[in-house]
Amino acid sequence: MASEQNQPLDANSRLKQRMRATVPPRDTSVLKRQSKEEEATAPEKEKLEYPQQRELPKHPTATEKEKKLVSFTLRVEDSVDKGLKALCTQENITKETFLEAAYLVCLENELLMQQVLEVAIARRQERRETGIMRRAKSMTRYLQEN
Repeated sequence: MASEQNQPLDANSRLKQRMRATVPPRDTSVLKRQSKEEEATAPEKEKLEYPQQRELPKHPTATEKEKKLVSFTLRVEDSVDKGLKALCTQENITKETFLEAAYLVCLENELLMQQVLEVAIARRQERRETGIMRRAKSMTRYLQEN
């Protein structure tokens, strides 16, 4: 016993020496099968009544949203960015939450959705034309240099 006290016990050896409680293996079968004897002698168990499946909420909770957030880059005109930033600062919200809320409101109001889509399609067309003009200018500049 004196020799055991002199030996340094590191954490690993202490864990190996410690006695662990044994746990019976769990039943992995889908349905538990009781013998006829157990069924006959077992007292009638109370049946638990589970509430019916509730309807899921329309919008996910905050913790569910955190799990499903997607990051993306939003490119907008400078004037729109300044106005949106001012609005969001004033209302103590973020651009992302404003965009989410605007989308959800548009989903519920079909007329508003059509108006937003008309403006969006027109702005997209303007940006495409601007991009084409920039590319054409860049190509002519490149061709003139060579």
